[in-house]
Amino acid sequence: MKLENLFKPKSMAVVGISKKNPLSPGRIIFVKNVFEMEVEVYGIHPEGGEIEGVNLYTRLDELPEIPNLLVIAISAEDTLDYVQVCADLNIPACIIIGGGFAEIGSEGIKRQKKLERVANDNDIAVLGPNCIGVYSPPLLDTIFMPTERLTRPSKGTVALISQSGGVLVDQFFHKFNEIKIGVSTAVSIGNRAVVDETMLLEYFSKYDKETSNIAFYLEGFKSNKSKKFLELARESKDTVIIYFGGLSEQGIKATKSHTASLSGNDKIISAALKQNLIVQPRSELELLTYLKLFDVLSHKRKLFDSNTIIYGRIAILSISGGHGVLCVDLLKKYGLFGVEFTEKEKKEMKELVNPVARNIASFDNPIDLTGSARDEDIENIIHYLSKIERIECIIVLILPYTPSISFQIGRRIANRVSIDKKPLICFIPYIQKYGMIIEALELSNIPVFHSIEEAVQAVSALRILTRRYNFKQRK
Repeated sequence: MKLENLFKPKSMAVVGISKKNPLSPGRIIFVKNVFEMEVEVYGIHPEGGEIEGVNLYTRLDELPEIPNLLVIAISAEDTLDYVQVCADLNIPACIIIGGGFAEIGSEGIKRQKKLERVANDNDIAVLGPNCIGVYSPPLLDTIFMPTERLTRPSKGTVALISQSGGVLVDQFFHKFNEIKIGVSTAVSIGNRAVVDETMLLEYFSKYDKETSNIAFYLEGFKSNKSKKFLELARESKDTVIIYFGGLSEQGIKATKSHTASLSGNDKIISAALKQNLIVQPRSELELLTYLKLFDVLSHKRKLFDSNTIIYGRIAILSISGGHGVLCVDLLKKYGLFGVEFTEKEKKEMKELVNPVARNIASFDNPIDLTGSARDEDIENIIHYLSKIERIECIIVLILPYTPSISFQIGRRIANRVSIDKKPLICFIPYIQKYGMIIEALELSNIPVFHSIEEAVQAVSALRILTRRYNFKQRK
């Protein structure tokens, strides 16, 4: 099966276009791709005619060409007939939007087995059923929700695979857009009757050059596929991340009726993932933090080596004592610790800041330069800390409220990091008026987070990358 036809088809057809209901899934998918995406798209309706000035065809065998992909948005009973048409016409891939298969019980299970038999006998890459399909910008979007109701993420390095369509468009799309995580492709796999997480891992890690990070939301591995998945993840050059739902007792019950999944034991799964170099965030916040960091570090221009945090030795630089305290309190939770400075180092740092701040600042770890700090003070201390070899990473907590901090601070930090090459993570409050500072850092590929805990989580993720890198080097 050539999975590329699901994500990069030259042409596709849509079945299930309603002339009466403009909000029917098939019609939304057809119109969206005609007017917003780059793929060549054909519409099928038994009566022909047109929709919004675009001609429809009555049958698939009437099309000017055999499409690479068929999107099926009709009842479960009629879906199987169209999968057979795919076999008859050598259409290599299809996306099945509708439910009514294994997730509903015995009758649906029988229907899904027939679907699997036809697809596997004819090498048809079937995505779904019971899914919302694919978002592959700028080519393809089979999500059956109007564009004005969705927030779609920008193009990036993350291949995002979700068993739940709702989680994909809400938890991920909205938040990816908000904190600027880009996707190469987003895939809803639903019941994964044919195309499953293991096949997708193999495709994105081996064949898709636009992807550097592969993230999964799963409610359990597909039966008899976990061993192959773990082997592929261990071999992959890309970073593989899995966020599991359905690991609690109540969650296991819920997943059975959602996408016909079989979940597993949390401790066993976590041990297997770690052994095979798969990153497993323990919360939604961690997942987003990790992906933001991995996406930033996947860009060609890297300001620092992301594989240098072995022991978790951190220096914290803040202009607010309270923020520094909150940050240092979080280090232990994520397996990190603050370095201790010698009296000589404290004295030398004190001489690097302006006279007003010098008399009231604290040069323990966390360093508190106070609200009297200026741009050059922050820049000087970053430079000093970068020369201390036992410090593996610097967390900088910037609060641009004070007038002595200018809107050039982002650019000045970026310039400093580009010279010193020391890993550095920034916290800046997500306030629109500080966008210029944030943008200067992000354009230079310096990770910026909008809560202190996210910044600490990001350093923990860097440590995970180091472990993965060192394993690959030994291998």
